Amino acid sequence: MSPAAHAVAHDEPARDFLAPVFSQYPIEVASARGVWLLNSRGERVLDLYGGHAVAALGYDHAGWTEALTAQAHSCNFQTNAIPMRVRVRAAQRLVRFSGLDFTSVFFVNSGAEANENALRLAFRMTSRPHVAAVEGGFHGRTAAAGAVTWGSDGWYGFPRKPFDVSFMPRGDLAAIAAQVTDRTAAVIVEPVQGLAGAVDLGKAYLEALRHRCDEVGAQLIFD
Repeated sequence: MSPAAHAVAHDEPARDFLAPVFSQYPIEVASARGVWLLNSRGERVLDLYGGHAVAALGYDHAGWTEALTAQAHSCNFQTNAIPMRVRVRAAQRLVRFSGLDFTSVFFVNSGAEANENALRLAFRMTSRPHVAAVEGGFHGRTAAAGAVTWGSDGWYGFPRKPFDVSFMPRGDLAAIAAQVTDRTAAVIVEPVQGLAGAVDLGKAYLEALRHRCDEVGAQLIFD
């Protein structure tokens, strides 16, 4: 390579090898503490997002960081096929925190995976072909979770959805009776829709879903 060609190549932006799947904000995060992000220019940015809510305690939280470090020193991974007391303790605390009459917990890797399993259970329990979802809802990008996500037709990619899906307008109680029938395996709903803009569907609407699902024998999935 000639010196001139080398100079041109050297001036080209470094290739990051990341697929351009998401539109990205012009904030390159270098580090974070509390509610503040520090970008690569040394500027502080107030984080009102919390990273899909997984950073709800803030960044560099002393207790969380200490617990994470201690567990990593103890054992940073082990298959679910091997019993571990740390998982038992986590399940016990989760059930107690829920205040509901659960008898077991199944830990999974993501929200989409949780929804896929919940839908699979609903189909096995009811042997029905249909799921009702709510307009504006986001449940994931995998095959079943994407099928019940509002507006997914533009990116879904599979030749067909794996089951019948219909979408109910938010807050429309009449649509619940029309769309949740004896063909419906499940209704899946975000009590507070996230991607749609923190839309609270409200107690009356959620109670109407509960009543109709009990009436026709469908499962109600809260995402």
